[in-house]
Amino acid sequence: MQQQRFDLVLRGGHVADPANGTDAVCDLGLRQGKIARVAERIDDELADDVIDVAGKVVMPGHIDTHAHLSGPFDQSGTRAYGHVMLAESGTTTALDLAGEPGALAEGMKRKGAGMNVATILGLVPHLTVKEDDPSVATMRDTVADALDGGAIGVKLLGGYHPFTPESTSQVIAAANEQLAWVAFHVGSKDSGSDLNGLREVPEITGNGRLHVAHINSYCRGLVENNLAECDEAFEILESKRSQFVTEAYLAQVNGTNGKCDEDGNLIYNVAQNCMRARGYATTDAGMRQALLDGYGGALTERGGRIVIVTGEEAVRIWEEKSTDASLSFPVNPATSAFSLTTAKYDDGEFKVDAISTDGGSLPRNVAIERTMALVRFGALSLMEAATKLTYTPSRMLGLINKGHFSEGADGDVTVIDSESGKAAMSFVNGEPIMINGRVVGSGGTWLVKQEGEKAAAASGLPYEIIDLEQSKLYAGWQ
Repeated sequence: MQQQRFDLVLRGGHVADPANGTDAVCDLGLRQGKIARVAERIDDELADDVIDVAGKVVMPGHIDTHAHLSGPFDQSGTRAYGHVMLAESGTTTALDLAGEPGALAEGMKRKGAGMNVATILGLVPHLTVKEDDPSVATMRDTVADALDGGAIGVKLLGGYHPFTPESTSQVIAAANEQLAWVAFHVGSKDSGSDLNGLREVPEITGNGRLHVAHINSYCRGLVENNLAECDEAFEILESKRSQFVTEAYLAQVNGTNGKCDEDGNLIYNVAQNCMRARGYATTDAGMRQALLDGYGGALTERGGRIVIVTGEEAVRIWEEKSTDASLSFPVNPATSAFSLTTAKYDDGEFKVDAISTDGGSLPRNVAIERTMALVRFGALSLMEAATKLTYTPSRMLGLINKGHFSEGADGDVTVIDSESGKAAMSFVNGEPIMINGRVVGSGGTWLVKQEGEKAAAASGLPYEIIDLEQSKLYAGWQ
């Protein structure tokens, strides 16, 4: 009997596959873009290509459930730089939160790095949604149009474009009706982007389903000390445990916008919170001083990447954009990150589902290396790290052929250097997209719901239809 041949064998890495209980040094064989075998040894003669990954960790490809690769407000298209930035860090699949499907497709064509990407539409009044506080009828149309355009759902930008609690609830209901993804950067017109905003979420959600975005953003010590905020956040999440999916990121820096009104007051709640955290005035004068002091930085493009600059250069960028500039501040406490990443319920499940980057075009794509630092520290096992980086995210999104190394699963793999904790290489459908920190992939696969197939086909991009009925978000949804 003729033995199976392999297009590629990854030789001698430490395979971490929680779904199949594999936590050992093994060979991984791929064939025709799929996982073909995990075995103690695969004969070299059966492989067209062999890559020695001894001493490295081999896990299913990292799935980032909160990244930024496009946006309705990104007129320059700079967020498309995030494809390369994210792929460099080892990510193979990403959910573009607060994107715009047309911009995503164009960005993937021009600057894609070979990843699988889905997007959800950011809800910006009078730009992507007609009303300041949209009705259910308006939102039904908005969600339907978003799905037809290739998005898989919508995102509420409560920290920037808050609706009333009633309208926020109606957005969630309209998305749920169409089994569309719905994420919430918390905050309504009655609260803010902090623990107070999170406290509203259970009542706003009602009996619905919701992705509560970046839990760490509400545990920065602005309402109470940050560990007390974490404890209360856990209680809030547990109150709707079967209805929420969640993630948190491990970077210290955030991302925000420094836009001011005609009177020189900061417009957005997130930027205001950054100023309050260090005692700066929530005005243009306070922002200017914070940038000069090096507390905050401005984002700018250099060499095909987005970087953070400080001081006079940051002020110049901010002023040249009439204050409507992307900024960043080191406001995420390490203690919150540790607690939110490691805490479990009594049944052993993590209280926060996944580790995200909230990166892409924002220079904080450190999910893998910071998670591996927690493994070296002993706060997470290697299998727990793989669970939070890849397996649980695959279940969150209903990507049943990803997040594991079962025979026939998608050949998405992230290989991690054990010493540095950084991704050394990654593969999508068995093809390399990043080798030794250098992106070698291009384009990408657009993940859409059935409603978006026509738009995806018209784009000319490879695409895949996903079924959110199989996602954790809608598990058991009636």
